[in-house]
Amino acid sequence: MAWPKAIKTLNGTIVLAYLAGQFHGSKGGHSPAVSVSKDKGRSFSDPRILKDFSENINYPESGNLAMGLAADGAIVLLAMAYKGNEANHIFGWRSEDDGETWEPVDTSALGPNKTGSVSGTIIQIPGNKLMVAGHYRAGSEPYQTGIWQSISDDGGKTWQKPEMITNINGGEPVLMRSGDRLLVLIRGREAGAVRQYLAVSEDLGKTWRLELTSIDAQNNHTLGLAHPFAMINPSNPAQLIALTTERPLPGSIWLWKGDVDKLTFELDSKLMDIPEVKAVGRDDYGYTWLVHLEGSHYLMFYYHGFKRGDNAIWVAEFDLPI
Repeated sequence: MAWPKAIKTLNGTIVLAYLAGQFHGSKGGHSPAVSVSKDKGRSFSDPRILKDFSENINYPESGNLAMGLAADGAIVLLAMAYKGNEANHIFGWRSEDDGETWEPVDTSALGPNKTGSVSGTIIQIPGNKLMVAGHYRAGSEPYQTGIWQSISDDGGKTWQKPEMITNINGGEPVLMRSGDRLLVLIRGREAGAVRQYLAVSEDLGKTWRLELTSIDAQNNHTLGLAHPFAMINPSNPAQLIALTTERPLPGSIWLWKGDVDKLTFELDSKLMDIPEVKAVGRDDYGYTWLVHLEGSHYLMFYYHGFKRGDNAIWVAEFDLPI
C-alpha cells in the first residue's frame, strides 16, 4: 500500500484512499482502494478496490491520487493509470454516501495519453465547479512535462480537457484556494529536487505565475523531498500549512507556515522523525497527508516500508503548534 490521501466528509467520516498492490514498486499491479473510518481514524474498514489494474493490458499500474468534496458533500476521487512511459490515463469515481458505494465518472477528456499523473486536493471553485491539478509525464501529448489543471462543471461527474499551469519540470502538485486566489505547491525535480515551487493565480486559474519558495531541506544528508502536502489553515484562512518529508533515512517531517497574502513561508518546527522500523531495506517513506479533526487536532497519514515489497500506511495524531 502507498500514496495515501484522506478526507473528512460532512458527516465526520474519514475516507482513506491509497494504492494497493502485490508489492510497492514499479509493476506492483497497484489499484486504487479506499477504507472508511467512523471512529475518527482509530480503525478502518478492509480495503475496497475501485478498479483492478493488476491484470489490465493497457494500464497495468495505478499511481498518484487526488481527492476532494463536491458542493453537495459527495467525495470525488481521481487516480492515474499508466504503462511505464508508453501510455497513461486518468480514471475517477464519486461517492454520495461517505465512501460506502462509488460510481465511475467521465474522465475521457483527460486521456488516453493527454495528461499523466493527478495529485493533491480537488477543490471547489465558484459556480459549483471543481478543479484538480496534476503533472504531465512521458507518453503524453502534446506535453510530457509541466503542471496541468482541469475543471468539472457538474460536481466531478465529468471533467474538461487539461490546461497548462506551468511548464516547469516539477511534479505532484497540491492545489489550494483562498478566495479568488489559487495556489499550487509543486515538488521540484532534477537539480531542484529539494526545492518547492508555488504557482499562483489571481483569476481562478485563467492565468498563472510561478515563484520559487523558501521551503528547502533541513537535514544535511537530504537528497530529495517526497510529495509535498499543503492546505489553507482551517482555523486561520490567512495562513498556509505545508509539510515536507526529507529522504533518505534518517528522515524527518517538517512543518512550515505560509502567508496567504505575502506568499512567504517560514519553518515552524520539526513535526517528527520517521520512526525506526527494524528491518533491513525498509527505507521508502513519505507522501504525508493531513486531515483536520477539530481545533488544532489532526491526523497525519504516510507510508513506510520497502521500495520493492510490503509498504504499510501509517497514521500519527497531532496537536499542531499553529
